[in-house]
Amino acid sequence: MSDFFPLVERIEFENPALDAEIYFRGGSVTGLTEKRFGDGGGAVSFFINGEPGASYLLDKTGGKPISQAEFSALSDFRPRAIKLPDVAGRLLSLALESQAEEKFSMAGDDMWGELTARWKKENRSGLVEARLDQIHGFVLFWQGERQKSDMIFSTPQGFIGDFPSSVNANTPWDIVVYACRPQTQAYQYTVLRQGAIRWSRSLLARYQEMVGQKLLQLLNRELARQAQPWRWNIAFDGVEMLDLHFFPYLTDAAHAYRALFMTMGSQMSFVIGSALTHRALSETFEQISPEERAALQAQRLIPAAFSE
Repeated sequence: MSDFFPLVERIEFENPALDAEIYFRGGSVTGLTEKRFGDGGGAVSFFINGEPGASYLLDKTGGKPISQAEFSALSDFRPRAIKLPDVAGRLLSLALESQAEEKFSMAGDDMWGELTARWKKENRSGLVEARLDQIHGFVLFWQGERQKSDMIFSTPQGFIGDFPSSVNANTPWDIVVYACRPQTQAYQYTVLRQGAIRWSRSLLARYQEMVGQKLLQLLNRELARQAQPWRWNIAFDGVEMLDLHFFPYLTDAAHAYRALFMTMGSQMSFVIGSALTHRALSETFEQISPEERAALQAQRLIPAAFSE
């Protein structure tokens, strides 16, 4: 297995195993500790905004979940600890809980455009991992569309949330396409997040049609005020919800989305009335995919919960 995000500088500690945990917990930091073994295998363990996350034993087929105690017992004289943006952490965890489906190399100026067009035509959902020299990143496609909230690359300039452009057009990228496993928490979290993003987009677009841009901007500001005390890395720009947060548990994500949809529902009811608000919530809820609706319903994120 290759190092993940190899350009990210290692955090140096006197006692790497213990001090890394203290660092991640104390700073509410998202990060990763890697242990590598002589046979080419290894293990990784996540911290998610200061909270212990999942750990995995690595081999050529991917990641196998293990306990934090099992990870701690694995020997490595100098494990690598790195700090990660939330998006990098959650996409890497999705990759580790998925199955590598295709591996190939491709190059050319229009490589990313061709890949995006192909997946859009196939209406395909899945995760793409890409490496070029030391550049490493992930892109999530959902129902044929690449997701702004789920795309990140580690580059010489740091992490970026778009396709790297300053590379040789003739240098081939190593691509891995992952098939997600529906039963895993990482995938269930992904479906819940996508459902919340797509429902809010449709709902806010409907609201904008009714009341105009200025009142939508007022609602965006209310949503930002709701997220700020909790330090959720979730922003609203017009009708778009940009969710860059990594929640350790489904219930944590559901709590955040419930609070945000409650704000949408209450503000919309104040402006257009409860009847129109309920109608808008219900009609836009039906526009998202059955899988997304099921994920939201499992967490009681339904139209009736957000309208009087």
